[in-house]
Amino acid sequence: MALPEILLPALVDEAAALVNEYYTKLYRNGVPQTGSRFDNWAGGGDRVEVANAITADDLLAVSFLSVPVPAPAIIGLVETRSAEARRLLEEIPTDLDLAAVTADEYETILGALSPASKLWRLLRGTDTYRWGIGPTTASKIMARKRPRLVPIYDSVVGPLMGLNNNDTQWRTWHAALTDGAGLPERLTAIREKSGISLQISDLRTMDVALWMHGKKLGMTVREDADS
Repeated sequence: MALPEILLPALVDEAAALVNEYYTKLYRNGVPQTGSRFDNWAGGGDRVEVANAITADDLLAVSFLSVPVPAPAIIGLVETRSAEARRLLEEIPTDLDLAAVTADEYETILGALSPASKLWRLLRGTDTYRWGIGPTTASKIMARKRPRLVPIYDSVVGPLMGLNNNDTQWRTWHAALTDGAGLPERLTAIREKSGISLQISDLRTMDVALWMHGKKLGMTVREDADS
């Protein structure tokens, strides 16, 4: 697939500058970009103590990315459906990068019958009832819990990656990261050149660079429809 311009080798410095701006720029009254706190709020969502539970802090952190989680979903994920979420999270590795998933492993890790896909369906309410979580919100919850493995999908980043919907998103991201063109190495270089102290994942580095690039192109952030 053809990568967005901002992820090409010639624009590593420009991408790094965008990541730096996202994490360091202060706005009115010295308030930072709220998304800059998503990764490490309350110590992060993948730390050992909470890696296998969706917590209130996780859902608060997701709201920093401009997608408040509806109250019925909060109660469901933190209380009534928490055991199911925990069981699925226990089967999704915390230490695996999407770029390291081999073609043979893909179906087991991210395929239609994988724990990750089952968690996606739980978040969306696919097999029960819709409780207001659309694909963008679901991706941000999963990225909070497994930042090295699951990318964020939204109305800016998705189209830049050639995605018209969320159906094939994981396979598209995986293909981009494993086609031998050096994208994982560039993402590491972007993060290092950005000068930020926070050790964000390669996927988060890519997400921020794409999102900032898209915003500067004038792309519109659309509401996360429950569809």
